[in-house]
Amino acid sequence: MPHLLPLAMAALLAAQSAPARPDAAKAGPPREPDPAWKPLARSLWFDPSAKQLIIRAKVVLREGPLEHLMCLKGTKEHEAILATDAPPRQIHAGLLLTGAEEGHPVRFLPKFEPPAGTAIAIELQFAAGGEAKKVDARTWLKDSRGKKDLQERWVFAGSEVYTDPITKQKMYAADEGDLITVANFGGAILDLPIASSASNEERVFLADTDHIPPLGTEVFLFLKPAAGGKSGKR
Repeated sequence: MPHLLPLAMAALLAAQSAPARPDAAKAGPPREPDPAWKPLARSLWFDPSAKQLIIRAKVVLREGPLEHLMCLKGTKEHEAILATDAPPRQIHAGLLLTGAEEGHPVRFLPKFEPPAGTAIAIELQFAAGGEAKKVDARTWLKDSRGKKDLQERWVFAGSEVYTDPITKQKMYAADEGDLITVANFGGAILDLPIASSASNEERVFLADTDHIPPLGTEVFLFLKPAAGGKSGKR
């Protein structure tokens, strides 16, 4: 189909000359991890001195209703603030290294049971204005009803393993993208210990745009057990 070549070249040139989005960060070299961190997988480290897990991600969404704080890259970026290419199973294993204990994901039958597990504190570190900033991940979200920051902490629900009905192989549900959620999903590694719907009409949480850096900003997440045991509240 030779006649398509000129069209393809024109589209490529247009894309290259298109202005950058005003809310997009200028691309820069990736930050080098601390030499003291032990690499677990791509974009994933464990800090043995602080007993915390570190995940590298990028900002992919700054406004609108949310189902995730962070998803797996290439899955649910239309409803997550952050996306990472860190492998979900290794994230799970890394949380165990921090001393966190997995509980269980949300249960809908025979009655609703919210996710449970060790409460996890999540801090976000990124560069802004030439300076390193570190904030509580909950400040990037607000309750759509009261317009307040998220109050609950995430809990280590641990996702779930199921058998594929066709291949009969064991599958880890978080491989589908549900890493750190704000709407209840049975496959989430980290979820909120409250009832939080994923339906479009009932989504509870919004991205707090004023607190979120530009699209493409590299962010390091620091995860470790929070004080309070299995409670997900402050």
